[in-house]
Amino acid sequence: MSRRGVLPSVPAPMRSTDLMIDRCREAIDGPAKAAIRRVSNRWLMRRRRLAEIGEGFQLGWPVAVPAGSRLGRYGYIGGGFSAESPISVGDLTMISTGVSIVANDHDPDDPLEPMRLAFRWNHRVTVFEADVWVGHGAILRSGVRIGRGAVVAAGSIVTKDVEPFAIVGGNPARLIRMRFAPEQRQRHDDLVNGRGAGHVAA
Repeated sequence: MSRRGVLPSVPAPMRSTDLMIDRCREAIDGPAKAAIRRVSNRWLMRRRRLAEIGEGFQLGWPVAVPAGSRLGRYGYIGGGFSAESPISVGDLTMISTGVSIVANDHDPDDPLEPMRLAFRWNHRVTVFEADVWVGHGAILRSGVRIGRGAVVAAGSIVTKDVEPFAIVGGNPARLIRMRFAPEQRQRHDDLVNGRGAGHVAA
C-alpha cells in the first residue's frame, strides 16, 4: 500500500528477442559482473518492493523507482530518476540521468480551495516499451506510453503518448522525425522486438 492509495496493476515489460538479449549478455556482462548484478538486483528488488527486475538491468544512483514497478532485461535507469507511481520498462530501454515522471496532482479549477490544499492523486502507470531511449532531464507526465524504439530528446516535456519509432523533442514534445522508413521498422521489429509474424506479446 502506498501513502497515496493502492498501487495499480503494472503490465509486464515488453520483451525483446533472445538474439538481442544474447548479444547484450555477451557485450555488457562478463561472468563475474553478471553474478554480482544478479545478487545486487535481487537485493534491490526486495528493498524497493519491485514486482520484477530483469537480467542485466542497471540502476544508477540515486534513483527513486516506485514499489510495484517492473523492469525488463538489459535496461538502464540513470541517477536522479524520480517517479511517484509505478513504471513498466521494456527490455533494452535506456532512461538517462535526471529524468522525472510527474503527475497532474493539483486542481486549479476549484474556486473554494487554495492551491496549497487542492491536492488530488491517482496512480497512473507509465510504460516504456522495448528499445526506448529517453534523454537527460526529460520530464514525462505520469501515465504516458513511450512506444517501442522511440527516442525522447534531452530536456523534453512529454505530455502524451509517443508512437513507436518516433523521435520527439521540445516543450511540449513534438514529432521531429521517425527513426526508420516503414520497411526498416518491420526489420527492426523482427530482429529486436520480436514483433514480426507469429509474435505473442508479453
